[in-house]
Amino acid sequence: MCSDVQFSVLGPVRLLKQGVEKTAGQPRQCAVLAALLFRAGRPVSLSTLVGDVWGEEAPPSALGSVRTYVYRLRQVLSEQSDRFIRLVNGGYLLHIEPDALDLNRFKQTVAKAREARSSGALTLAERLLSKALDMWHGDALTGVPGPFASTQRSVLGDLRLACAEEYMACQVGRGCYVEAAAELSTLLAEHPLRERVCGLLMTALYGAGRQAEALAAYQRTSNLLRQQLGINPSPELQQIHKRILSGRWQLSQSTIRRSVGRTTHQVPAQLPAALPHLVGRDKEQEQLERWAHETEASSPAAICVISGVAGIGKTAFAVSAGRHLARHFPDGQLFADLHGGGPESERRDRTEGVLADFLQSLGVPPESVPETTRARGLLFQGLLARRRMLIVLDNAQNTDQLKGLLPQSPGSMALVTTRTQLRALVAAYQALPLTLPPLTRDAARSFLTHRLGTSRTEAEPETVDGIIQSARGVPLALANIAARAIYRPQVPLASLTDEYIPSEDKALDTFNSEEDWVLNPSASDPRSHRQQKPSTAPLFQPQRAWPGAVGAANSATPSQQRVRQTLLRRIHAGLISEVAAG
Repeated sequence: MCSDVQFSVLGPVRLLKQGVEKTAGQPRQCAVLAALLFRAGRPVSLSTLVGDVWGEEAPPSALGSVRTYVYRLRQVLSEQSDRFIRLVNGGYLLHIEPDALDLNRFKQTVAKAREARSSGALTLAERLLSKALDMWHGDALTGVPGPFASTQRSVLGDLRLACAEEYMACQVGRGCYVEAAAELSTLLAEHPLRERVCGLLMTALYGAGRQAEALAAYQRTSNLLRQQLGINPSPELQQIHKRILSGRWQLSQSTIRRSVGRTTHQVPAQLPAALPHLVGRDKEQEQLERWAHETEASSPAAICVISGVAGIGKTAFAVSAGRHLARHFPDGQLFADLHGGGPESERRDRTEGVLADFLQSLGVPPESVPETTRARGLLFQGLLARRRMLIVLDNAQNTDQLKGLLPQSPGSMALVTTRTQLRALVAAYQALPLTLPPLTRDAARSFLTHRLGTSRTEAEPETVDGIIQSARGVPLALANIAARAIYRPQVPLASLTDEYIPSEDKALDTFNSEEDWVLNPSASDPRSHRQQKPSTAPLFQPQRAWPGAVGAANSATPSQQRVRQTLLRRIHAGLISEVAAG
């Protein structure tokens, strides 16, 4: 096998020599290379190559141009001019090993997936089809001119779509209806006349308890088929429609657990709900997406350390990124909070507990979970060896907490969030360090606008600027002040700023109520928070409404400030209400 040279046509035409990308030349030179690659092992005449690149409008110089392109390709490919491209009977023959072309690897992977699916191994089939889809980097032969490239682009587009359909069929077959419905909706929007996609979407929606949406999808596709093609839906699609209308269609759930050489193979989906509006993290998300694409089944397990200051949004980003990357990991996602801020003994106990939870999530009966942490870790790694999984480990304090929890086998990925850098992890495991920076001013403004509404932020632009400056790009500080503003719609933002951000050196000092300890980056335990709080009971003896205001935040005496803070704590706890600012 000529492993030192690899070719790619599933996207732009690319040529990699010993892992380093080399230029394949101008578009028409790429067209000549593509024509030879698709006919590798067979001679291609000069006239055929001219027709492939120019069609019927070939200029008189076309033959000379093809010879020049071939000469340049030979120089790029090898010092031995005829090692790859040989002159045969006035034409050219490209000799490569089948695995050197990504299209061949794609077809081989899809064939293996079909064998697995036919034998009932849906999880393995889904994993292989996901790997095949990840080989694509855009439309086939992107930017390559000529009638040959145009024809092949259409043919390969159909192959890619068929692969995507089979991948989604595996998801539906395993009972992953909610996840499948989201992807199938997008796929049907791109290919509205594709009846198999419509049938899969209807099945997924019905399985997710969304019968009306399933029937609506059928109606849209049926109308399009009649209007654009003058035909009725296929008998298969009509049969799915009738089953849904009956309301008695029983979808099999037996494939959610599948035997794989042990008792059961469960597919956990433990990621918490993602925030509906995450801003300012597109660059980091794209970086993780690229890395996940590179994490093939033959690669070592990938580990990413997501670090940053308190309140910067590490957990929110990890969860959002995990949900975005979930399709790359068909065997499921695991999540655990390691409580990195607690005492050492608690952290050690937490690691043991997380391993036990993970083992049971993967189908190990509670009575079969080993006693020691080391034994649990070894069993966990053995189970991961058969799977392609995403593991999110939140709030790690040090590398000791991670022993046994990080995947060691190829194909899986771990996202670790931490306030520290965990340099040992980067050094020992070649983990990818990803430090979340503070939000930009534009991102912070987008966040506040989304939470408070355009009218409220545009009414006080200078105050919004002040809030953004005080928060210093920390999402948690912005979220906290936004939450207070949402609960007090009658209070101008300027008044809130005076109350909660009294000076520039206290940007995060906006956490005053007992329930806010979970949002406070400086807090580690609610019990210590309660212990430090002075008693305020005497202030809340039965009384009538307070008839006036408690002094302004900047001019109040120390005793008035204490009363103000106590009142605000009670407002936040829902014990009293504020009818006007102050």
